[in-house]
Amino acid sequence: MVPVNFNQLYYFWVIAKAGSITAATRILLLNQSTLSQQLKQLETALGKRLLLRSRHGAELTEEGRFAYEHCEKIFTQAEELLGGLRSGLPRRPAALRIGYSRAISGERVFRFSRFVERLDREVSARVVSGTPEELEERLRRRAVDIVLSDVDMAVGAGRDCRSRLVGSVPHFFVAAPALKLAADRFPQVLAEVPLLLRPPENAIRKEVERFLHRHGILPKVRAEVEDPNLILAMILDGAGVGILGTLIIQKHVERGRLIKLHARPIGIRQNLWLLASSHPNGSERVQALIDKLMSGYRLGL
Repeated sequence: MVPVNFNQLYYFWVIAKAGSITAATRILLLNQSTLSQQLKQLETALGKRLLLRSRHGAELTEEGRFAYEHCEKIFTQAEELLGGLRSGLPRRPAALRIGYSRAISGERVFRFSRFVERLDREVSARVVSGTPEELEERLRRRAVDIVLSDVDMAVGAGRDCRSRLVGSVPHFFVAAPALKLAADRFPQVLAEVPLLLRPPENAIRKEVERFLHRHGILPKVRAEVEDPNLILAMILDGAGVGILGTLIIQKHVERGRLIKLHARPIGIRQNLWLLASSHPNGSERVQALIDKLMSGYRLGL
């Protein structure tokens, strides 16, 4: 048996959620010295520092984030259990924890989370971003229930993970009208302007490099950015030409804030996968939603 009691874990969880021991005292109705002592005993038992304390509050260490993710699952479910036993109804809706790759646009993630909540209005969506490596680890540790990714991580995760390709998003080179680029000279015009691209390891970046190489274009790379929303902001500001998916540029093209340098897709696409653990989730309702998404969800353009 691990020499740690659940009271101490609960105190740690509340402190981390509240942001400081002082704030946690008002929630737990315990004095500050008691909470500090309980937290110290927990860290001693674990042999790990969980929180870095200062006059500004409490910040999670790497080990603390790991512990917090597990405590979040444990005590959230415990609260739902107690609420259900006391009132006959769930105290709060079940939650589907969604991880998503930072390479995917915020609009795309927002639409997915709204789709989830419309599919089962008794389930709320909790969203967290990460790199493919971080998301794979969280999925393996079951810190997230489902992942929307531009990389099929099931290859590395093995039989513990199932994946499904849910769509492919065409990407377009776009620029602000102020750059006054001649669209009829595409793609050669790309050699004359600064390009705002994804990092070299990104799948879209590799597609772009192959496209430029085929057309004999030596790019002038001004920035390498993973976040498509930041690339969009830089394009709108006139910093250069970038390549983005249909959903994130649609409203800006319609309002005349962006121009497409080519009217039709050029074969550069972002594939998107849904991934989930092969092991059942603790909540039957959430598991039913995961199964429904993994078997029937298709990406809408």
